[in-house]
Amino acid sequence: MGSDVTIIQRNSRLVANEEPEVSELLLKEMSKRMKIYTNTEVIEVVTDGSLVKVIGKDRTSGKTIEVTSEKVLVAGGRIPNSDLLKVGNTGVETDSRGYIKVNEYLETSKENIWAFGDVIGKYMFRHSANKEASYAWHNSLHEKKIPMDYTAIPHAVFSYPEIASVGMNESEAKKNHKILVGYANYNSVAKGIAMLEDKTFAKAIVDQETNKILGFHIIGPYASILIQEVINVMANNMDIRAIFKGIHIHPALTELIPSTLGNLMEPED
Repeated sequence: MGSDVTIIQRNSRLVANEEPEVSELLLKEMSKRMKIYTNTEVIEVVTDGSLVKVIGKDRTSGKTIEVTSEKVLVAGGRIPNSDLLKVGNTGVETDSRGYIKVNEYLETSKENIWAFGDVIGKYMFRHSANKEASYAWHNSLHEKKIPMDYTAIPHAVFSYPEIASVGMNESEAKKNHKILVGYANYNSVAKGIAMLEDKTFAKAIVDQETNKILGFHIIGPYASILIQEVINVMANNMDIRAIFKGIHIHPALTELIPSTLGNLMEPED
């Protein structure tokens, strides 16, 4: 949009909750279009006339940087405002962080008061809040309540390239599962070749004993769309055979999903 952008990131890598190889590619691609400082702590922000000066310090070397900008967007996380709303006056309990406590049915400590979305501090996504809303609505109207199902909660980062993930990352999965890991580049399928996608990829993590998908991660065009097939399989407790049984249109990017699962191998330690 015609703006020079600088990102100052406290963590040592961008999108630190994503797989390391996803973070690495995102940093490489975004660095072509903007300045990015990782592992850098903002220590001071001062006004300089109509501009704003941001001073940061590398958390390892101690080297300082100065960035002058017209606007500063602070994206340092979210905190609840239950204290401002005085939620406690209703008898609704909050946890130590200020989020509203709910049970598995999304009911608060006060009978007939329900909560969902960001206010309960679980998954702070609009799509998960939509899902919670449907459960809260049902449970508030029906005697037979249904516990909220948090199986396969996905998320996406609408960056360039786009990122989408669902389930565990590799390090998490290794703790309690014997796993297989598969990779496929976008250019392993015909549509990816036509799109000249030579760096973007998908990664699958599968339980070796059950063949169920534990996690799936995509970085590349339409990642948030491509991952939906995986979400549906995981949410319905199916294994990878459900992917292979269906016919995938050729040439379409959807071929990336079975291509990734077709490359499963035991990971290197």
